[in-house]
Amino acid sequence: MICAWTGLLGFAFALRLGLAVGSPNIFFPDEIFQTLEPAHRLAYGYGVISWEWRLGIRSWVLPTFLAGVMRATAWMGSASAGYLLGTAIVLSLISLVTVWFGYAWAKRASGTPAAIVAALACSFFFGFVYFAPKALYEVVAAHVLLPGLYLGVYGERLGERRRMFLAGLLCALAACLRIQLLPALLFAMVYFCYPRWRKRVPAVAAGASLPVLLFGAVDWVTWSYPWQSFIRYFQQNVISGPGKELTIAQPWYWYVLVLVVLLGPAVLLLFNGTKRSPFLAIFCAIVVVSHSVIPHKEIRFIYPILAPAITLAAMGLVDLLSEIKRGAKFLDNPKWVVGIGVAFFFASSAMLAAQCADWYKTRWGAGAFDRLSREPAVCGVGIYRAIWWESGGYTHLHRDVPIIPVENSAKLANDASSINALIASAASPDLPSGFTQSQCWKGVCLFERPGTCAPADPDDELNAYLRRIQQ
Repeated sequence: MICAWTGLLGFAFALRLGLAVGSPNIFFPDEIFQTLEPAHRLAYGYGVISWEWRLGIRSWVLPTFLAGVMRATAWMGSASAGYLLGTAIVLSLISLVTVWFGYAWAKRASGTPAAIVAALACSFFFGFVYFAPKALYEVVAAHVLLPGLYLGVYGERLGERRRMFLAGLLCALAACLRIQLLPALLFAMVYFCYPRWRKRVPAVAAGASLPVLLFGAVDWVTWSYPWQSFIRYFQQNVISGPGKELTIAQPWYWYVLVLVVLLGPAVLLLFNGTKRSPFLAIFCAIVVVSHSVIPHKEIRFIYPILAPAITLAAMGLVDLLSEIKRGAKFLDNPKWVVGIGVAFFFASSAMLAAQCADWYKTRWGAGAFDRLSREPAVCGVGIYRAIWWESGGYTHLHRDVPIIPVENSAKLANDASSINALIASAASPDLPSGFTQSQCWKGVCLFERPGTCAPADPDDELNAYLRRIQQ
């Protein structure tokens, strides 16, 4: 059993880390500028400051953890490669909780065949492999909440008070990391306590109070008052509402379509799996509904229900096979059931991966800035008519040199002496003399020139630019 688990977890870890290292890409700027970039600023003293951090609507808890990982793993490679590998390793290791969760939950709710199918599906399913190494709040929160859900429902071996305390702690930590999960997690904690309210409520409340107090204390020390990041986040996103340029608005039913994108054909098995675990189904439904009423929607926001949904689908598939086995005697053999289940989820995952055309391609932000981080002669980097938030920031550049956004050819001519590396379209006709093309990524190229740089105007640098455009 130990060898089987070691092999499975090693396989899952290798897939996650292999994709992160072999095909570095930035899915969404938040994985850099909301987590890794402030962590880089803590660890090394410089970084890009986006509007959320200027307004104080983010907590320093997760960036502080990531800053520790960066400093501890910088030795693993040159320039930015060391700590980027280190953070990918740590986040991938944390994500292996999804494999354990799929097995443990399905074993209790449905039996061994479903547990094996769920564990294997959670080890290789595309969504897990792609998102696991990414420093996104919803991804980290998902990996924290899964053991909390399990302990709240099934963790009898720990004893009632201890498991309720840990369930409350983990669920509250997930809510502090991703406040939008609060409605579903409140439902979960109420469910944990029923019907033994007197014994369970104090233990759950005691566990939940610890991360809440921690986040409050960190905000008090790093910002102005306890829980400032939560209060200002609510004020900015609910009362005032984010600016239109910062909002990705979608219709209320959009997450139903997202479930199809995340799960593929497995979405058809969710209802069947609901019979085995109504709690897990209700939890997923609350996450989807509570997120659906918010206009700003993104695929990554409902990553926290991916492992519960795959587990429900695995149980649903095994139940479906048991219902039809009367006409197929070979389904009496659990090995056939497991084999069919694993083949189904593997085919579904392969189909989803094929539809996501960019997952295996390095984006310019990671490619160009990672390369520049290994070139000691770099003294200024220009971004010409490209989107600044695709750059990867100082997290990937790891050089304390100016990053200068350049919006037009006149500005480029004026700033050319302050940069010796330039990011621009391959088809740009008006580049200054002396710059030669080094490498390209999907039509965006790195151009470099030999020599040093004149001092840059502080008002031209990226942080000053972001303050001007309020981003």
